[in-house]
Amino acid sequence: MATAAVEEQELDPSLPACVNLISAILAMEPSDLVISHARACGGGSITESVQKFIWDHCLSTPGDFYAPYLKIFLKKLISEVEFDHGYVLDYLYELYAQYMTSFKDDSFGKRDTRVCKRISYIFPDGCSELQSKQHSRALVFTLQCSLNMLEGDTGCSIWPSSLFLSELILSHPKLFSNKSCFEIGSGVGLVGLCLAHVKASKVILSDGDLSTLANMKFNLELNHLNIETDMPQGSEDPSMVKCMHLPWESTSESQLQDIVPDVVLGADVIYDPVCLPHLVRVLAILLNRTKSDSCKPENGDACDESVGRCKVVYNGVADGKSKEAPVAYIAYVIRNIETFDYFLSLAKQANLNIMDLSDSLKPLNLLRYMQSFNQSHVKLLSIRSEMVGSEIVEVIHSWSAPRSLSTSTMYSFAQRDDIEVLDEPLYANFLRVTGLDRPYRKELLSKMESDGNKVVNDIIFGPGRKKYRYCKHIAKQRVQGLTNDLMKKGKHFILIRNPLDILPSFGKVVAPSFFELGLAELVCIYNELRELGQSPPVIDAADLQQNPEATLRGLCDDLEIPFQPTMLSWEAGPKSIDGLWAPWWYESIHKSTGFNQAKRYPQTFPFSLYDLLEQSLPLYNMLRRHVKKKQSSLLSPPLPLPDLPVPTNEKILVWVGDEIVPRDSAKVSVFDSVVQGGDSVWEGLRVYNGKIFKLEEHLDRMFDSAKALAFENVPTRDEIKDAIFKTLIRNGMFDNSHIRLSLTRGKKVTSGMSPAFNLYGCTLIVLAEWKPPVYDNTRGIVLVTASTRRNSPNSLDSKIHHNNLLNNILAKIEGNNAKVDDAIMLDKDGYVSETNATNIFIVKKGRVSTPHADYCLPGITRATIMDLVVKEDLILEERRISLSEVHTADEMWTSGTMGELSPVVKVDGRRIGDGEIGPVTKRLQDAYKNLTQQSGVPIPTYLAN
Repeated sequence: MATAAVEEQELDPSLPACVNLISAILAMEPSDLVISHARACGGGSITESVQKFIWDHCLSTPGDFYAPYLKIFLKKLISEVEFDHGYVLDYLYELYAQYMTSFKDDSFGKRDTRVCKRISYIFPDGCSELQSKQHSRALVFTLQCSLNMLEGDTGCSIWPSSLFLSELILSHPKLFSNKSCFEIGSGVGLVGLCLAHVKASKVILSDGDLSTLANMKFNLELNHLNIETDMPQGSEDPSMVKCMHLPWESTSESQLQDIVPDVVLGADVIYDPVCLPHLVRVLAILLNRTKSDSCKPENGDACDESVGRCKVVYNGVADGKSKEAPVAYIAYVIRNIETFDYFLSLAKQANLNIMDLSDSLKPLNLLRYMQSFNQSHVKLLSIRSEMVGSEIVEVIHSWSAPRSLSTSTMYSFAQRDDIEVLDEPLYANFLRVTGLDRPYRKELLSKMESDGNKVVNDIIFGPGRKKYRYCKHIAKQRVQGLTNDLMKKGKHFILIRNPLDILPSFGKVVAPSFFELGLAELVCIYNELRELGQSPPVIDAADLQQNPEATLRGLCDDLEIPFQPTMLSWEAGPKSIDGLWAPWWYESIHKSTGFNQAKRYPQTFPFSLYDLLEQSLPLYNMLRRHVKKKQSSLLSPPLPLPDLPVPTNEKILVWVGDEIVPRDSAKVSVFDSVVQGGDSVWEGLRVYNGKIFKLEEHLDRMFDSAKALAFENVPTRDEIKDAIFKTLIRNGMFDNSHIRLSLTRGKKVTSGMSPAFNLYGCTLIVLAEWKPPVYDNTRGIVLVTASTRRNSPNSLDSKIHHNNLLNNILAKIEGNNAKVDDAIMLDKDGYVSETNATNIFIVKKGRVSTPHADYCLPGITRATIMDLVVKEDLILEERRISLSEVHTADEMWTSGTMGELSPVVKVDGRRIGDGEIGPVTKRLQDAYKNLTQQSGVPIPTYLAN
């Protein structure tokens, strides 16, 4: 076995796998991680060559290691080799046996065990120019470390990144001497010791863990530095170090307002995705000077690329000297690329500019065991704020389809004195990604930046000269691969135009298509912005043409910018802000000097585009619903949006035809019979406690009415019931709901009265709403007698429950004018028939009377109450009732599905009885309520849940 070990080829220390193994052992990383590196060096197993390599490069001088760590590592290493039936080198056994006899487990297994390490730096010959070198070639720091730190439970371990930063500081002291330096996540304090050694003017160390902070202070004192909790302003004592408790997640800007560092440092702080937003916020606070500072780049020396710093002159600095903008140096080892990419994206959102200095700013190899510490394993970032020394520009994004007055709107905003304009900055990227052809494609790609993310980061959100930047975007140009910053940053608004007005002029340059129109992407943009919490304002091009000033003022209010009258006009002709595609697209707009009024009569629509219109118009209408103030050529001024009686009904689902659609999409064709002539039947239903009350009776009457009107192709009973159930279930309506169930004769093939034109079958509508009883059934209602008489069966039989309700509506108008709840309608002979919406009952001397159903609808609720009157042992009469009998009745109520049983307390100015709800009325109200809770057809899914 020994011979085999000698014959094995030795490992090359410069190989990446070997470098990783050495770095892991030197950093005292967890044993499992070190073992995985060892297996990588041995091609999957820990060979004798790997063991010898570990001995020669790491363990030959074991006294420099922390003994408990080494004992645990050796035990793990030997166990892994034996488990693989491999050969363990004798000197590894011997070293482990030495630790077994020298140390007891309980002597170092406690969580509060402390050990001291000595970190040694050796300055090479010929480095006398280094300030940090002083009188001796060697520099040694003694550091106390806790056991739980070495297990990785806190952030104060001496990781490779900390060693890297310490070497950087000692190798390039001019970057840090006489500078105010602030470290985040300071751990054991090694970086702070090096900063003090090179005579930084101020050193502030911080950590979010109190135990780590206490250990850090001990290490500073151990190395003869003074600790100052509240450091005096202007203190430049290099032996004075301030320590701060700084948990990133709870740190506020006010806590850091007095800290204005020249240099911020951090080692291995990019590790936990949960903490990264807080880390970036802290970095942004530290790297942004106070808002009262005004700064401009020095002439001829704006940026020093070698160290990633931007030199800035600060006016009003006490010593009158020019100061460099604050810079952060972050050393890190990439362990998870997704975490690192997340950090980069957060930094960009915070306007932090990041440069990788790993190849341009390297420290000297100063560590005592420099052959074992590979600096290339550590990367170095410089970070500075883009907000220092540049004008803060607020971006306004306009999103639209082509031919939507987007260029006119761009010209309008370009007239402002506080705004700069970009014409479709993403156009070249769009052509590059899609490969689409344009007459100007080659020229555009050669002259315009085609990397979309560069455009977003450097052009759209780059530094500017004015307060605002207006970006005109065409929706389809937002293609895959663009950074999320495009939507998350700036202010956005949506500009829409009716496809009827877009399509006639669309094909001058490109063939019209659903993709080229881009309305689907425009809807996606609107929805995405809403999900981000921005809810962009939507304006219609028609409103800009009809009333440009009012529309622009409203838009400016929504964008929270002041309106300027200069936005209403511009000079004719080409503009310097035009994209190079202007000769192909902007001919008509170049003739304009403002928003032109739309022509009174439009041009003929090209019916070759009819299918495209059908596809796109619903998307336009969807966005148009979100226009705040819609102008109308028919209504001036526009009607305000009314409040709904039950606000919850703003978002309901309705069955129309054979599908369920949202409220605003619940529409029938203009060719439907209900539109053409009110040719439809209907029923009102109520839902109580998961059941539909009197469903079968209502369906019986609906089918009778449809038969009486000679409807054809009527849906089956089961089909109607399924539609009702599905609509209720989709809406979650299982109580306190009302259903307006309508069945029209259906759509016609052409306009006209004749049922012979109805060749598509009936149209079923299930309109379910949250709706309590519509009358005041507690205090009672007031009626008036209408002059409009109820239809006679000679003209239209009231037993047909039809939708042509003009007779009832005329009576209701009289009731509204009298400011009462409803109106009583008389028959042709002057006897009481019903109200405009309900049946009527009166009580006189204990006898309950209701009119014959000759001139009124024989209501389902009416029949239910008549049954209850009998069950309550009251006398029931169905007869002619004169108006004077109503005026002199002891009690009175109306009945109907919508209002249930509603007491009447006054008719034509006369009190009914004593003007209060009578005992018979109350008794029947209670009986009706009990019945609704006990009977009805169950909603299937409701019982299953």
